[in-house]
Amino acid sequence: MINLLAQVPTYNFWRVPPLSGELWLKIGVTLLLCCGIVAFLMNAPTRVRRPVVWFFTFIAGAFYVALWIWPQPVSREPNTLPRDGIEGIGFLLNDIQPRVADVSNILTTILLGLGIYSLLRIHLSKIVKRQADSPFSIVLIVSMLAITLVGYMDWYMREFSVAGKEGKLQEMVNWTPINFAQNLLFDGFLQQMDSAMFSMIAFFILSAAYRAFRIRSVEATVLMASALILMISLLGGIVFAWNHGVANMAAGMHIPLANPEINEAGYLNNLKITSAAGWLRNTLQVPALRAVDFGIGLGALAMGLRLWLGLEKGGVTV
Repeated sequence: MINLLAQVPTYNFWRVPPLSGELWLKIGVTLLLCCGIVAFLMNAPTRVRRPVVWFFTFIAGAFYVALWIWPQPVSREPNTLPRDGIEGIGFLLNDIQPRVADVSNILTTILLGLGIYSLLRIHLSKIVKRQADSPFSIVLIVSMLAITLVGYMDWYMREFSVAGKEGKLQEMVNWTPINFAQNLLFDGFLQQMDSAMFSMIAFFILSAAYRAFRIRSVEATVLMASALILMISLLGGIVFAWNHGVANMAAGMHIPLANPEINEAGYLNNLKITSAAGWLRNTLQVPALRAVDFGIGLGALAMGLRLWLGLEKGGVTV
């Protein structure tokens, strides 16, 4: 099989020493080329950029379609040769896949850069025009720059400093001001604000659930009863008291039975909240979620085909 790009074990254009000047030069040139290509596509007429974007979209999608439908090697040694053309194509696709994944990661990074550019352009425009909400834009930009700078400095210290290589920075007693700043910004501010935001979202979900659970029909009654059982099953005190009472009732039953193989007292265990909640999850909730996932999968497949074949105009324009 052919060696591809950085897979070549010897030194070549694609393999350079880490943190070397040549590496930074190639990164800079690549970044300039990517910016030039993006600028060209953004300023080119629609009739020019649409075929270009569609072509590369189709090529990228065709590779993953072929990787999915073509037989892949299950167990293969590094020096194994293909026995026929079909196996050779499978080997080739398997070898190319890591390189395509690297290119996908690079494109994802470029898209992230476009997002940062768009964010800065919009909020800097608000600041320059002194709009009513410009102070929020200032806070956003300053926070983004501070977290990015501190995060990269903390990563560099942990990866390349003497203390980082020796593992000393794993302990807080060896932290520098940069490490404390990273912990304060990420763990102290960002994660706490995320938790507060999702906590507020929970109240909106509760309000929507109240409107949905109003008993107006048989379906709403079943939904309300099922939700009530599932919510109560998460309350430890109530579950313990209810299940303990049911267990005592089952233990105290001594009813002579015509058929000794049937234990009527054991059927009372089905009245435990945990048993009822488990039955609802396994019998009703899981199949419903699988049906929803199946429908979402069909929708995603249809949308992917439209984007791949260029039928979705929103997916082939820049």
